[in-house]
Amino acid sequence: MTTGKPRRSPGEGGVYEYRLRSGEKRYYWKATIQVGHERKPVVRRGFKTRADAARDMREALKKSDDGMYADPGRLTVGEWLDTWVAGLRPSPTRDTYEQMVRVTLKPRIADVKLAKLTSTRLTALYRELEESGSKRGGPLAVRSVLLASAVMSMALKAAVEAEPPLLARNPASRARPPRLKDVVASETVKAWSTAQLDAFLTWAAEHDPEHVALWYVAATTGMRRGELLALDWRDLTGDVISVYRNARPGPGGRPVLRPTKTRKGRTVDLDEETVAVLKAWRAQRGGVHLSLVQAGAPIFGNENGQRLTPKNVSAAFDRAVVRCRKALGEDELPRLSLHGLRHTMVTIWLTAGVPVKVVAERTGHTVATMLNTYAHVIPGTQAAAANQVAALRRQTAPASDEATADRPNLRVLRGKSPGQSA
Repeated sequence: MTTGKPRRSPGEGGVYEYRLRSGEKRYYWKATIQVGHERKPVVRRGFKTRADAARDMREALKKSDDGMYADPGRLTVGEWLDTWVAGLRPSPTRDTYEQMVRVTLKPRIADVKLAKLTSTRLTALYRELEESGSKRGGPLAVRSVLLASAVMSMALKAAVEAEPPLLARNPASRARPPRLKDVVASETVKAWSTAQLDAFLTWAAEHDPEHVALWYVAATTGMRRGELLALDWRDLTGDVISVYRNARPGPGGRPVLRPTKTRKGRTVDLDEETVAVLKAWRAQRGGVHLSLVQAGAPIFGNENGQRLTPKNVSAAFDRAVVRCRKALGEDELPRLSLHGLRHTMVTIWLTAGVPVKVVAERTGHTVATMLNTYAHVIPGTQAAAANQVAALRRQTAPASDEATADRPNLRVLRGKSPGQSA
C-alpha cells in the first residue's frame, strides 16, 4: 500500500510554485473549469502565497459548479461594446451611445481583452480623452468624457450580469472619471452677443443665401441641429413650430428620424421676422419645384427634396463662420459651432431676464440643466433681490405724485416679447 497525499480528481486542479526573473517566489493554479457548455483548462498566475492561489482556485471551481464562472476568453472590449449596444432598445439614447462607442471608445480601447480590462486602464482612457479626445486631436468636452465613462460602466455592468457572466466584477466601479460637480466649472458655454449674432445673420443673408434661413431659425428658436433637420412644412402652423422628431446620423451619414427625448414633443413660438424669413424661404424653394414645399417635404433639404445630413450642415456652418470672420475681422466675431447658436439664444434670453422655466420649455431642457449650465448668466445677484423687495414695498406704499415710467417692452432678437410662453 502506498502512502502520501491522495491524487486529485480530474478537474480539481492544483497550486504550483514558480519564480520571477528577480528570484521572487510566486504561485499559480491550474484547473479544468466548466465555461458555458464546455470544459476548458484555466491558468491564473501572480499570487504571492500558496494560500491566496488556493483560495482563488476554490472560488473559481465553486463558480464553475454553479455555472457562474466568468471567462470572456478571447472576447475584446470592442466586440462586447458592439454586442451590448445592439441589444439596447432603439431610441435616441441608444443612437447617442452607439456614436460614443464607434467614434470615441473603440478607436482607443477596442483591442483590449475584456478579461484584462482594469480600472487603471479606464482611468488612463478618461485622462486621454480629456487631453486629446476630440476629432481634431484637441481636448474632448468634459461632459462627453463623462458620457463615455457612463457608457463604459453600463456596458461592463451588463458583462457582469450576463448569463454566464463575462466578468466577475466591474472594473469601471473603481475608475476615476471626471467628477460631476466639476463639469460645469470646467466648461465655458460659448455664445455670441446680440450684436455679433446680428452681424453674422446680416452677412449670411448676402453671402450664404443657401443656408441663411437655417441659421436664422436655429438662432431665434434655440432648436437642436437634429430637430431643425427633422422639420417638415406640415410642422409649421402660422407662427408655431411643432418639435417632436430628431434627425440623427445614420448609415453613411444619412439622417434617420427618431422621436425626441420627450415623446410628446414641444411647441416653439416664432417672432414675426422668423416667420417672414420662413415664408421667403418657402417661396424660394417653391420656385425650384413645387414638390419641395409640400406638407411632407423637409423645410431644410437639398434641391432633390432630401434632408440635409447633420455632418454636412455643421461643416457648412463652420465654413460660413470662417468666411464671415474674414469679412468682418476675426476680432469682431469669435469662433462658434452650430450648437453655439442654441447657446447664444439661451444666453441672450436669460441675460434679458426671461424666466428660466420659459427658456427651458422652449429649448427642451430641464430646469435643472438650465440652472447648472447657465447659472453664470442668470440674473440673481443680491442687488437684484434687494431691488425686488424694494419694488414690493413700493406697491404697498402711498401713491406718489411722480409719474411712474412704464417698463420697456423687452424684445429679443428683434422678435416678440420673450416673456411669452413657449
